[in-house]
Amino acid sequence: MMRPSIGLGALVAVTTLLVAVLTTAQPKSPADVVEERQKLMKQNGDAWKNIQDNAKTANWAVVAANAEIISKNAAKIPSLFPEGSLTDKSKAKPEIWQKWPEFESTAKKMETEAARLQSTAAAGNAEGSQDIIKDLGRNACGACHTPFRVPPPRQG
Repeated sequence: MMRPSIGLGALVAVTTLLVAVLTTAQPKSPADVVEERQKLMKQNGDAWKNIQDNAKTANWAVVAANAEIISKNAAKIPSLFPEGSLTDKSKAKPEIWQKWPEFESTAKKMETEAARLQSTAAAGNAEGSQDIIKDLGRNACGACHTPFRVPPPRQG
């Protein structure tokens, strides 16, 4: 009587594995990838705004939490730019793939700088946090946006 249950268990295991492989092996469409990275970048923009607003009121716990969001998101950035993921909704420039090591380096710099801010703000170090905030937008966000992102249209 044990054999049918072993056979059934093996069948369930193989079926589960097959379903997992088939669902994870499906590549995302360029439109899905662009939507996912735009969502992540919006999170970063919101977190950056929260950092700036809360630094003015010395709310270092909130600054630290938002810096952590940016740091974790930055670690994901390279994976959100697979080759062939340009669409008409994408703001990415082809230079991303032409200068891939530089692109990865700027994402890593953002991850590292945001992690430094998280640590400094969590410790309540106002001066150190302000020093990092002063340069974070230009040296981390801007270091990637300037060479690798189509600029938004100018407001008239």
